[in-house]
Amino acid sequence: MSLEDTRLLIVVEDADYRAPLSNVFMPERLDEQLAGKVSPVDTHILTAAMTWASQMQAVTIFSCYSSEAYAVSTYLGIQLAASGVSAAEADKGGPNINRRLILQVADFCPTRIVMCTRSLDILKWAIRNKIRTVTLFSSWQAPLGWFEKWRHRQLVRSLNRNIVNWVGGCGVQLSRNLAHSGINRGKIIPWEWAQPQLLNQYSPKAMRDHGNAIELVYVGELTEKTGMNDLLKAAIQLRRSGYTVSLLLIRNTLNYTSLVEAGETAWLETQVQALDLADSVTVWAGLTPEQMLLQVRAADVAVIPLPPDQPQQTPPLGVALAMATCTPIVACDHKNLDNHLLHGVNAISFPLGNPKSIAHRIERIMGQSMLYAQLSESSETALATMKVPARWQSLIENWLRDTPYDQQQLSNFALSSGRYQAIETD
Repeated sequence: MSLEDTRLLIVVEDADYRAPLSNVFMPERLDEQLAGKVSPVDTHILTAAMTWASQMQAVTIFSCYSSEAYAVSTYLGIQLAASGVSAAEADKGGPNINRRLILQVADFCPTRIVMCTRSLDILKWAIRNKIRTVTLFSSWQAPLGWFEKWRHRQLVRSLNRNIVNWVGGCGVQLSRNLAHSGINRGKIIPWEWAQPQLLNQYSPKAMRDHGNAIELVYVGELTEKTGMNDLLKAAIQLRRSGYTVSLLLIRNTLNYTSLVEAGETAWLETQVQALDLADSVTVWAGLTPEQMLLQVRAADVAVIPLPPDQPQQTPPLGVALAMATCTPIVACDHKNLDNHLLHGVNAISFPLGNPKSIAHRIERIMGQSMLYAQLSESSETALATMKVPARWQSLIENWLRDTPYDQQQLSNFALSSGRYQAIETD
């Protein structure tokens, strides 16, 4: 079947893009129009779907769980739809719920399906109807109860069926988890969301001797939800311990076309003044990846108070930059970092929401030169786990085109290809 005749169904878990896309009228500036309205991951999905919509007969993004059922067309040519089935209803299951999901999916008459969530019912329907499918998972948890374990076994068995052409896992570690669950390694492909290429690889560094001065850096969103208050309070704790603290906050503007807008960080400025940290905190935005690398390399420690609370488990940019520059990392013990950071090996972790622990971990690193060197050296190996060639959009496009070259490309990216052996140690 040609690409022009393809009816592509993208199945997501619980995303509602109606409001963000309601005011989009310039597709060529989609990134800018979605800035601040959806996550960078959602922007990737919508941008790819918009591109495919101009090449195919139809592209639909279907949400498995939602508070209401809907099916609407957008200016971008993408159709948005949702089941009207809540997650709680889906957990209880039952023939009526399953039938409702399947009938809605069948109404779109898809010829190809991209599964971004673990819906066993939709997957079984695709297999019964011989609809070629690719699954791209960003999380994979072990089941707990007996019913969940039974459905998990059913899911693994379904994923090993030939009509499910490829099973993607976000990152090498998650892909290994898929293989350990019993999925054929030959069809598992590690992938990542599009990220800036970290070209400037630095060598490990030793702890600098500059008295009681400490230079800290944070890269990410400068919002209250990303743990900024904890980081500021940790800086106060360090000052009380006799350190001279310099804290550089770099806003990640790589997913946006504009810089920090007026008033956007007013709360942060107010908090910095209230805590009497104006002489210790610097806020920057609009830096290129190369400029960010230089600033993170110049710091003593990179701090991750809280990664973005997204189901997609890609490393936060601050983690990737710290690894590329071999700068020791102090990070919260958040589950979104489990696949990338290991306490005492390539990072030092602290309990989430505990400023005193942040300060204590930083003091520990800066007080032990051997630990500092170990963390810096481990970054070289850790960075390799993020060097995954396949990207979410390009993997799907290789699969859709399905030429001999594309098939070989995907085979080269498979977990069984041998390219990940250096970073696949148990």
